[in-house]
Amino acid sequence: MTTGLKPAAVGQGDGSDDRTVLYLGLRRSPLEWRAELDAAAALGLGVHVASDADISHTGLPDHRRGSFDEGAPLLEQAAQVWPGPAPAAVACWGDKHVGLTALVAERFGVRGIGTAAAATATDKTEQRRVMEPYGLNPAWRAGRTADDLRTAVAELGTEGRPLVFKPAHCSGGRGMALIDGDTDLDEVFALTAANYSGTTDFLVEEYVDGSEHSVSGVVSEGTVRILGVTDKRIDGPLAPSWAASVPSALADTGVKDLSQAAAQAVLAVGLHTGGFHIDLRLTSEGPVVLEAGGRLGGDLINSHLIPYAHRGAVRPYEAVLALLTDGDLPSQVSEPERGAAMVLLPPAGRQAEEVAEAALAHPRVVLAEGWPGTETVVAVVVTEDPADLSAVIAELRRSVL
Repeated sequence: MTTGLKPAAVGQGDGSDDRTVLYLGLRRSPLEWRAELDAAAALGLGVHVASDADISHTGLPDHRRGSFDEGAPLLEQAAQVWPGPAPAAVACWGDKHVGLTALVAERFGVRGIGTAAAATATDKTEQRRVMEPYGLNPAWRAGRTADDLRTAVAELGTEGRPLVFKPAHCSGGRGMALIDGDTDLDEVFALTAANYSGTTDFLVEEYVDGSEHSVSGVVSEGTVRILGVTDKRIDGPLAPSWAASVPSALADTGVKDLSQAAAQAVLAVGLHTGGFHIDLRLTSEGPVVLEAGGRLGGDLINSHLIPYAHRGAVRPYEAVLALLTDGDLPSQVSEPERGAAMVLLPPAGRQAEEVAEAALAHPRVVLAEGWPGTETVVAVVVTEDPADLSAVIAELRRSVL
């Protein structure tokens, strides 16, 4: 079931070859990868997708699909992804392919975030180094051996707040762990296996209390445009978010502080031209950056929530492609007219189809379907008044769960 937002038909690569966007990889959720293809079609672009995974489910014809070997050196992967002349743009939507995307864009001479910025955006340790002058970090230490980990924990201490362990080259919370005085540090160090770089690089930092948020936007040669500030709902330290909502329910000063901190992080990382997401916590002392990403984030924020909240007037996927292909930087974004949220609904002993059907019975739910890789259902809620969003999310969870 869908209402309100009417995307173009899924792009099948009908644009001319000199106006083709090369996507490296696709998001796992059909709700997001279809939106990726729709965004290209809406701008009259052809589509070619190259991936290290099977993408036959996209329905794209064979000549619009390619592959590369994730295990090969980056330069070899870059040579594998595109057989034709320079594409109009190169884009990706996941951290794993940010470095490859920047390299391919650079080799073809098209716009991108830049290889140096991509290296920083995919290295949590380097992110902390470049953001240190801006006061956007918690106390932190980095390392790559088990002895380094013990030293970092000893220096930061665990008597007050717990510490957070993060492999330096991964996303989506993979390999993260809380460290307190009773934690087996050898077991924690083994979590570096989550690095997609094949290294044992890691980061340890103080756990930061506060509300969690994500800021989406685009940047072009030092000019940052914020497209949305999202609130995330979590149930405890390191717990995954179970809902994301636009616009933020924070007071204007909080939204402004988050937006300014996100812009500072973008410039500190050195992102040149492209999309970004900055995950932050807002503490009593101000914003702290959790992660800076050199691509738009997930959780349906950019594919669905921001467009729904703006009645289709703001479409981040299209904004990134318009910027990459033609250098078109969007104007300042006005306040959303509506509220929109994605809510994850656990099965509670039922089939996903039953949960989705129950969610769709709610008058504010515009779509509901299974969330890939889980037994959970994702529902998208839209309210005419943003102030009603929190109450509707709570009501949906009570009615379905």
